[in-house]
Amino acid sequence: MTQLFTRLCSTILLFISTTSFAGTIKGFITDKATGEPLIGATVTIDSNAALATATGLDGSYELKNVTTGAHILMVRYPFYTALRQPVTLTDDHAATMNIALSASANTLNSVDVTAHYRSGSDEEALHLEKNADVIQNIVSAKTIELLPDITVANVLQRVSGVTVQRNANGDARYVIIRGMDKRYNYTLVNGIKIPSPDDKMRYVPMDIFPAEIVDRVEVVKTLTPNMEGDAIGGVMNLVMKNAPDNPFISASAATGYNQTLFDRDYQGFPKSAMNMKDPIEQHGNGYVATNNDFQVRTGDFKYSHAPANGLFALTAGNRFLHKKLGVVFSGSYQNTFKGSNSIFFLPSIQPDVANVPAITDVQVRKYSTQDTRTGLHTKIDYRFNEKHNISLYGLYLCLDELQSRDIVDTTVQISRTGAGVGPVDITDRAAFRRQVIGNATLQGNDKLAENLKLDYSLVYSKATMDVPDMTELHTSTNAYLDSSGHSASTPLKFSSFSHSWEQTSDQDHSAYLNLTYVPEIMGKDVEFKVGGMYRNKDRSNYYNDYTQNNAISQEPFSGIYGTAMVVDQPQGDLNNSLNYSIHEEISAGYAQAKFKIERLQILGGVRVEHTHQKYSINEDPDIVAGQNGEFKYTDVLPSIHLKYALSPKENIRLSYYESISRPGFFEIVPYSFNGEYYREVGNDSLNHTVAQNFDVRYEWFPRGLDELLVGAFYKSLTNPIELGLDAIPGKPSKGELMPMNVSDKPANNYGAEIVVTKYFHYFGISANYTYTNSSITTTKLYRTRDTSGQIITQFHSVSRPLQGQAAHIANLALIYKNPVLGLDAHLTWVYTGEHIAFLSIYEGLDYWQRSTSFFDFSCEKKIHKHISLYAKVNNLLNTSVILELKKSKDEFTGGTYQLPYQTLKSNTLVEKDYYGRNYLIGIRYKFDSK
Repeated sequence: MTQLFTRLCSTILLFISTTSFAGTIKGFITDKATGEPLIGATVTIDSNAALATATGLDGSYELKNVTTGAHILMVRYPFYTALRQPVTLTDDHAATMNIALSASANTLNSVDVTAHYRSGSDEEALHLEKNADVIQNIVSAKTIELLPDITVANVLQRVSGVTVQRNANGDARYVIIRGMDKRYNYTLVNGIKIPSPDDKMRYVPMDIFPAEIVDRVEVVKTLTPNMEGDAIGGVMNLVMKNAPDNPFISASAATGYNQTLFDRDYQGFPKSAMNMKDPIEQHGNGYVATNNDFQVRTGDFKYSHAPANGLFALTAGNRFLHKKLGVVFSGSYQNTFKGSNSIFFLPSIQPDVANVPAITDVQVRKYSTQDTRTGLHTKIDYRFNEKHNISLYGLYLCLDELQSRDIVDTTVQISRTGAGVGPVDITDRAAFRRQVIGNATLQGNDKLAENLKLDYSLVYSKATMDVPDMTELHTSTNAYLDSSGHSASTPLKFSSFSHSWEQTSDQDHSAYLNLTYVPEIMGKDVEFKVGGMYRNKDRSNYYNDYTQNNAISQEPFSGIYGTAMVVDQPQGDLNNSLNYSIHEEISAGYAQAKFKIERLQILGGVRVEHTHQKYSINEDPDIVAGQNGEFKYTDVLPSIHLKYALSPKENIRLSYYESISRPGFFEIVPYSFNGEYYREVGNDSLNHTVAQNFDVRYEWFPRGLDELLVGAFYKSLTNPIELGLDAIPGKPSKGELMPMNVSDKPANNYGAEIVVTKYFHYFGISANYTYTNSSITTTKLYRTRDTSGQIITQFHSVSRPLQGQAAHIANLALIYKNPVLGLDAHLTWVYTGEHIAFLSIYEGLDYWQRSTSFFDFSCEKKIHKHISLYAKVNNLLNTSVILELKKSKDEFTGGTYQLPYQTLKSNTLVEKDYYGRNYLIGIRYKFDSK
């Protein structure tokens, strides 16, 4: 009993002594020159590792259980001089110690005024955003590394005012900025425009870029005269990694799965089963193809369960020869498998009376896709001295998409008397697409005099897409009810086996030249800048197809091998409008001036761009008009940008600029071919779009990474271009998808944006919201009956939003960063409001995509000084994408047949895509001698 009492007293005394003689030291660590908080600075007491911590996202720190008395507080941070600070903890058991660190003298240099910001850091991104001449949003490499995304396209969906169009896998592919369709934006790499591998359009598929190779992603929303003028929505500039001043290595490896491929098998085929060249390419024009010229293994699909993904990345760089020579290499390889399921209702182009939609077929689709994404970039630069430097940059991007698609197509009206009865068509497609972008850029910067600078770029770029031997196996059966009332079907019949080849090439030779002169006028530095660019582009497209038809009528189909076939059109189909070539020359010059009057910065000037295009197609001119064409036009594009510093941490910006959007290359060619859903045709009467753009934004950067951005914009578009359905004369139930200048009146687009980022020690919240409202008035058709009962077509003037414009866009990220635990975590939400996905020429029959909410999660845990583990989960709630007609689902059934899968409360479901979750786990190694 005595021993127990003694121990209890000892414990109480120990507790009293601990609480009486231990306390807390806390405060903020900041940059001495700027007052900005330093995030992740190491703080220790008396070199005691047990009493150490790191500053949080707001630069704050807190050391607990520090005994009373005198101590030495030590603070360390990269690029800054370490500091030892005496501190005394008195009997009040708490001390506040705010410390300002000075940047190391050897971290700054004359060529990079932001060198004290770590390259790719959030701090650098915020600094560039604040000091830019334009309105822009920036995502840093550090943020990209921690986000749940593995491609740049998925990263972009988190930027204010940006929405994305997804591919069949559910991955983001194309970007819409401020409600402006992807055609109204362009893509830069290190400030240089790159060509597109797309077979029809100018825009670049952003999923070709692996996220690991970029240093930051900039979304520029206003244009200055020294920028190319063909962007109305905005510009995406991908800034690649530069050579570091000291040795740097980063490597990662990861694996994962797609949930859909746990729930069903992956349907695949070997790429080696495809003939890379068609019979004409192999044997020459006039060759008569036989069955022996075509492989059939692409019609013999193999099945596997939950194939694993593999992702690898490596970045290494350093400077040599007394820091004069810099070399950096960054590479990424991603091999991912995904599956998706889809339900699609195929409508007749012509509705019933009162524009009641007429649904003809329902298709159940299954996609299985293997994406192999390779990204390589390297840069070598040499600093001769403080006045002259030169660099050579190289980029290679390759996206291989191996995709099988299975469609079960059932009519809902023809020969159908009820559910489970009627004709069923089955189509199995095997497709391999290779998209490649290559770029080589030689750049130089020369200081010719104290106030005169010259910079230039010589660029060669090439983008290609190769789609060899895309095959479609068509079979059919007929469903019926047997004598017992059970569902049955007739034996499967072979219909056809089609093959097509397509090759696209887009090659640029470009030159840029800028001369900057900064004299002193009335005691103020005034920057005058003049320059120009020239681009010579050659684009060509090759297409050929063949079909192997059923050689024996009514022969049951038991497999692709041994099926009797005969080649239809054995000499191919080279005389079609998909065989075309285009030559384009863009020449531009500009002049601009920038100066400050007290707190007001003014930048203004004008850009002049001249466009010269020629095209030719191989099709017989007696059959197709407009076999050759030529277009010339010149645009004068003025702009002015005002930036007023309300305080050192506040800006208000006003901008006006004029810009254009050229039609896609293929759009101006009078092509004609059968597309995914409709026949697609070109329009050689298409005019380019011209826009007037107005912007205003208030910016506040209170401290650290906190920010508040509030802005508004207005755009007026003349000759807007959209894809629309045009009825075919004499075939009222058919339609053609055609690019059109859809309105004689200007289209208006306006909206507002807000971005808020706030950090509390280890926690942070980042949110943005964009409201966009656009209006365009077009003529649409309406079918009705006259007084005699005859069906007539009326023309109605209808106002609607621009295609792809969502009224509401929102992003939210809940962030946790604990440097002490080495733990980072992001929970993100991306919301996109409803918008028009496809246009109809008939009133009320546009396809609307319902609003979507995608939740993702990512985290990273440091387990060693240089090693960390990370995990990423996409589409946490297994969100599906739904397209609907804003018509009652009961309007068109007529009592004869109820459409299946109609799960919506009122409107008609026309498409529903399921993508499943994606899981990824990996390991990262990082060595930085800084």
